[in-house]
Amino acid sequence: MASLLIHLPPIPILQHFILLLILIQTPPYLSSYNDDRGCTNQLISCGNIKNIGFPFWGEKRPRDCGHPRMQLSCEQEITYININDFRYKVLEVNPDNHTLRITREDYLEGICQPKFVTTSLDTELYVHDSAYKNLTLFYCANDLPSTTGFLPSCVPNGNYVYPRFEPLPPPNYYASCKTVVVPVPPSLVDTSDADKIHNAIIDGFVVRWIVGIGECEKCMISAGRVCGGIEWYPNQTCYCRDGPCSNFLPDDKAPQSPPTGKFYRKAVIMWFTKNNTNIKDNCKTTKSTTKRENENVKEAMQKS
Repeated sequence: MASLLIHLPPIPILQHFILLLILIQTPPYLSSYNDDRGCTNQLISCGNIKNIGFPFWGEKRPRDCGHPRMQLSCEQEITYININDFRYKVLEVNPDNHTLRITREDYLEGICQPKFVTTSLDTELYVHDSAYKNLTLFYCANDLPSTTGFLPSCVPNGNYVYPRFEPLPPPNYYASCKTVVVPVPPSLVDTSDADKIHNAIIDGFVVRWIVGIGECEKCMISAGRVCGGIEWYPNQTCYCRDGPCSNFLPDDKAPQSPPTGKFYRKAVIMWFTKNNTNIKDNCKTTKSTTKRENENVKEAMQKS
């Protein structure tokens, strides 16, 4: 006896439809029940830096619990962070004020042979504290004629170092030199003493992080909620332990978030509008093919 055939809609159409339904029903800033990713209990502690949470991650604290570009690492009880691919020692973290006090790793042992990289911030994540001023250090291979004020202690290392505050001399004065710009406190006035300059630099400077402020703080204040981040969604997400995180939206001050909700509904409408003809054609073809095959099965059963 001929077997009975079962015909289903084309699989690719079903796959696209299911995927789109998932996108509609699950906005990226909401998480499911019991899904705090271990962020609540996994805080970062290293040396004098204690119990640091969002927007940071690192060590045993999962990547999803912080901003992807705000990783803290711990080496011999010293905390480090990379900003714009440059490494800084973290001296202090103040979550209440959203501030870090950091210092350049290359200046920890002295100022004579640094990496020739100007101190810069990832402006999507941090802003400078206005209390600091910039000191420009010119590293020259030779003593510059008619220019005074180099640091004698660096000469044995092969550098004539000229520290200058703004306004800077004309560029042609230091055309052959390399430069490094570092923030220093206003208390540094005497630039003729290498030790004073070094101490001012290693004392660090304060930066303020600007992510995870606003709606994310509301998330953390709410009982049983923690903030986190995801690679493709650089704002933040609200993880919940005691139920769905309803009514949580990204911080208005944060970078532009991926489209959600209405966008996906429009995408569904557009997808079906665009593919409506193909879907109808597939349905017609499947229907006519099924009718012919069923007639063939019926005829075979009658003959048997």
